[in-house]
Amino acid sequence: MNALGARRTLVTGAAHPLGIELVRQCLARGDRVYAACRNPARVPELADLRAEFGGLELLPFEPADASSVADVVPVLESLTDSLDLVVLGPVELGAHERVRDAARDAHLSTMTSTGLTEHYRRHAVAPVLLIRTLLPWLTRGDGARVLVVSSERGSLKDKQLGGDYAESASAAGLHMLVRALAHDLREERVVLCLGNASALVLGAGHVAEDEDVPADEERSVELADVASGLLMQCERLARDRSGAFVDWTGVERAW
Repeated sequence: MNALGARRTLVTGAAHPLGIELVRQCLARGDRVYAACRNPARVPELADLRAEFGGLELLPFEPADASSVADVVPVLESLTDSLDLVVLGPVELGAHERVRDAARDAHLSTMTSTGLTEHYRRHAVAPVLLIRTLLPWLTRGDGARVLVVSSERGSLKDKQLGGDYAESASAAGLHMLVRALAHDLREERVVLCLGNASALVLGAGHVAEDEDVPADEERSVELADVASGLLMQCERLARDRSGAFVDWTGVERAW
């Protein structure tokens, strides 16, 4: 936390149910929060949180849109000179992306070069480039942290089935990029945590586990528990373990 008071936290993916819950929990613990998504005005939950807690600034940008990131830089400069925590939440669908596109690029018979490349750009490259953009804010903090919300689909060891080409490749690529970045930022005292949400959000209140979770795991968990677990694991991660891939429950995930 910065020496002047409340922790300053930036959360992307704030239109997603998990992103909204992460914003809520950061506000509830007293953080000054900057919530980002493509169009905050279309997310009434964010307006409700600002009315309930105060201390919330809404930023209209998404990491995969370079022009919107460039536009928000001077806005962020006017709001704060440092960040203590950056949470890279679930990636929004692209402006012209459809759910059926994701289904198409999950299968060998229908996946396309354009679809795979665009998915990788949005889900792996864009988050890392955003961290690089935010380095001036992160390095002014006292041991800033970055939580990158990811998926076990990026685990090579756990990949026991075919399909999910775009998602699996992008998640694995993201993990390697974050791992490399963690080493590069050690001297800057910036700690990175890959946090496995281990779930697909189905609604505002509950999360259903991925189809390939072990049979002895619960099939559904509270969204609030996933969010609090991710935040806790990021805060607890030892500096010398920066870049680790951990589950929201604290279990280290296989690479």
